[in-house]
Amino acid sequence: MADSRQTDSAARKPPRKSIKAFSGQSSQQKRRDEALQRQQAARRDLGHHARKLATLAANAPPRMDQEIDQASTQEQSQRVDEAVSNSEGVHQEPDESLREYYARQLMQPEWLTDMPENLRSDWYVMPRPEGRRCLVISSQQMTISRHRNGSILHRFPSVLPNGSRASMAGSGDDFCILDCIFHEPNSTYYILDMMCWKGYALYDCSAEFRLFWVQGKLAECASGSAQDQARYPFVPVPAYTCSPEGLQQAYSTPVPFQRDGLYLLHKEGHYSLSSTPLAVLWKDSSCSQYFVDTGANGVVSDHQSVTLEYRMDQTVATADSPPVVLGQMPHDFVQKMGSGLRPGKLLRFDIGPGGLQMQHGQPSGADLKFTGAANQRRGRADVYSKVLFQYLARRDPNAIALPQLLHAAEETSFHEETHEEFA
Repeated sequence: MADSRQTDSAARKPPRKSIKAFSGQSSQQKRRDEALQRQQAARRDLGHHARKLATLAANAPPRMDQEIDQASTQEQSQRVDEAVSNSEGVHQEPDESLREYYARQLMQPEWLTDMPENLRSDWYVMPRPEGRRCLVISSQQMTISRHRNGSILHRFPSVLPNGSRASMAGSGDDFCILDCIFHEPNSTYYILDMMCWKGYALYDCSAEFRLFWVQGKLAECASGSAQDQARYPFVPVPAYTCSPEGLQQAYSTPVPFQRDGLYLLHKEGHYSLSSTPLAVLWKDSSCSQYFVDTGANGVVSDHQSVTLEYRMDQTVATADSPPVVLGQMPHDFVQKMGSGLRPGKLLRFDIGPGGLQMQHGQPSGADLKFTGAANQRRGRADVYSKVLFQYLARRDPNAIALPQLLHAAEETSFHEETHEEFA
């Protein structure tokens, strides 16, 4: 597969029945149940992990990320080791840059491809601001925000604890870690989630508890005047119970930002450092400018485009855990590319007329047409739920429309009806 003009497809598997409509079989629900079981059995000690993030953020020189990105592999190892050895002796893997390390610190939501069970009683819904998703860390009188790929977005003083000289309190060792979206039109950081507050790690706390702290703790440290004077204010995103009324509020209530769909969180979900079905994205053409993915020019292309990761066995797969293999690169094309096609490289494909294939309710391949290398700085491939959501958005948008969400919220059975709102 040397070129999209020389080959029709990257998938060598025999064709199977394509997805023609919204599937009633809930593989995503099965992953939700398994994720809840895993987090009950797991015992993570992420307090040390959080302090490592804050220490590295405060001690790394302003241009260390760029310098490491441009260095050779050996130099990267030496520089990261040096940065870590200067940061309370915390050990970091020697073959990764700081940028790559920070790129793995945000939870990766799936896309909503089936209706969750107990939607009304077990889930929150939030209007998702349009903008840049970022990791925000306040430590040692400075606040640093980073893009999803780990590169630095802003360095600035903030109202967050120990995020500036004015907000330093106690011993000065406090730090905070937030999951935010930076909305450029009003230069505001909208808080989606909280992973650490004043050194207290919240990764293994329920989403219900974390959202409660987002509202309460920010109010404690950010008076109206302090926020008004801040260069980049921090504002919590309102959250509603997933009742029909709550969904409508998240969908249509006026907000001070441009919506880019809805963000749903399972109340009992912990903050995962990988892809999780306990946090999901949803959108339609009324609440997002980007319901169907667009190209760099902002125009919707004729074909759905996906980004997949090339693997050692010459297959291409999603960023899920475990990865979903959607095709295999022809051997002669791999030979021709040589060292230019290394495992881990991100590649772009269009989905052809054959669409996505399923076997026994599980994805088994796709009609892939290679279009070239992807932007490697994006850091990761697409997850399969995004591929499927976009596939449905182009072929059967009514299958994932708002009425289906509202109907699911009306139908769900629950033991205790709650009307909690964090707005």
